[in-house]
This record gives sequence, structure tokens and C-alpha cells, in this order.
Amino acid sequence: SEELGRTLVQGTQLGKDLGTLEEEEFAETVMSWAVRFADAPELADMSDMSLAVEWLLSQRQIDPNFSVIIAGNPRSPKKVLDVAKFAAASLDLQRLQTSGQRFLPNPAGIKGFVKTGQMVAFGSPFEGVQQLVIGAFTGDSGVPNSWHGDEYERSAVEEEFITKDLRRATIRIDEIMSFEYLQHVGETMRNCLRVERRGGQSLMKYLARVRSRDSSFWVMTITAEDDGDDQQGQAAGSPVQHMLLMEVYNEMRIIHQAEGPHPRRWPRLDAWKWLREWAEQENLVPDGPEGVTVGPYDGYRGDLDAWDIRRCFLW
Repeated sequence: SEELGRTLVQGTQLGKDLGTLEEEEFAETVMSWAVRFADAPELADMSDMSLAVEWLLSQRQIDPNFSVIIAGNPRSPKKVLDVAKFAAASLDLQRLQTSGQRFLPNPAGIKGFVKTGQMVAFGSPFEGVQQLVIGAFTGDSGVPNSWHGDEYERSAVEEEFITKDLRRATIRIDEIMSFEYLQHVGETMRNCLRVERRGGQSLMKYLARVRSRDSSFWVMTITAEDDGDDQQGQAAGSPVQHMLLMEVYNEMRIIHQAEGPHPRRWPRLDAWKWLREWAEQENLVPDGPEGVTVGPYDGYRGDLDAWDIRRCFLW
């Protein structure tokens, strides 16, 4: 119908990107699914149809073998919509990737990273009441590093935090493909990629490097998986958490920066581990000229392994 066609064009990424030939072929199967279930009561609201289609399209990025057909039958519109609603927050982030000014993919062919079924702690021990309690004993904000200095400081509080109240989650590292998403990540993580009151000099500096394709920016997120356990429903309120923002020097394949959200800023140990896995997958290095573990001071070199987090520093 005309209404369905308008929904697919205006309400999903199909109106902006088709991608590679293989992605186009998969998109055709998704459109056929939408046509088949255009009259399904679950998808009578076109906003629900849009959400369901967006979820189906997103799954091919996670699993190259994903199909709209299971055991010879098309996926149930009710089940698709249910899981799409659960994933609504992550789908909103994907929409930002295709909004406003767009970036070209990095010229080095560096790909993203997806790891499902991981047990992860959501949140941070350095927020709200917990931060105030820690500060009462330390005499300051209670946050190791923050703006205190460049050398990595261990945090027993953080190391304990990431072992408790774990949820099954998907870890993703995605290239930032639009100015809108770049600003969103900067605002969410409260770093220098957000639009600053002093004129946004830092943001424009990084934007220039992206436009010239010297650098690419990447974001690591954890997304709660729907494991069917009602007791885990607390993640439905905040199912996506931004863990790291990375800058990669494309041609040198060097990870130049890897910064966590404020106030801690330094990577959590679990995030550092996933960063290393991604680096091994894509043949990236943490050290070298202006790498994340080699800075402007000789003291950072030493005889520690290149991936020893004690060599990590922030620019």
C-alpha cells in the first residue's frame, strides 16, 4: 500500500541506505516480510511496523546468517515487535547514525566488533550516593584519576563493582558515522566531543580529522539482552550504556585515544579487555606515535606489555 511504502521510506533506514549488494538482497527479504504482514493487527500502527523493520535490518549486522525465515516460516510479527520494543533504545542510536551530516567509512577497512551473551555490570560506582560516600573517606570526589593526572590509578571499588549484579548483554564497537551521533556520544559521556560553550574548539578539531579521513571515531556500548527473566527488568529503563569513545588513526591503525565516561574517564578493566579483543580482530595497536599507551613522556614506555593498562593515559 501507499502508506506502507511511505513508512518504509520515511520511517526506516531503507529510505537512506541500502548498502552492499548482499545488504540490498537482505533488505528485499525484509520488505517482503513487511508486505506479507502489512495487515497484521500487531503492526496496524505504522510506527510499530517501522520499529519492527528497523530491528530486522539491524540483526544482520550482529549475525550475518540472520534471516526473516525460520524453519521455512516467516518470523512472527508479534515476536518481532516485542523484541524490537525491548531494543528500542539501541535502534534510536542507529537512527542517529544516519541523521544529519554523514561521514564516509574509514578508508582502512576497519570493521566493528560484536560479542553477545556476556555477563556485564551496568552503571558506575562513581555516581550519585555511592560517589558521595566514597568522597567522605577520600576527601575529594572519590573518583580515581578524573582530572587528577595522566597516570592510570587502580580502583578497588570499580574492580569489585564490575563483578556484581551482572546482566547478559551484547558488547558492540561501532564506527561513528554522523555528526549527530558524534555529538550525542559526546553529550552522553560528557567529554570534549559535545558542543561546548566556549565555541566547541575541541569538537571542531576532531571533526576536521574525521572529514579528512585521517581519523575515525568509534564507540563501545553494552546493551542488555532480553533473557526472559522478569527480575532483570531493571535494564529496560537503561538498556544501552556507553563504555568507551575511541579515536583511531586510520592508516597507521593506531588506537590514539580510548576514554570512558566522566567522571572516571579511564577505561573499566572489562572495557579494556573488549577493546583489546577488537584490536586483535582488526590488527590495531595501542602503542606507537601518539598511541593510547605511548604518550609524550618517556615514563609511559618502560618494560610493560603494550596492552598493560598501567601504561594507559589520557590526552
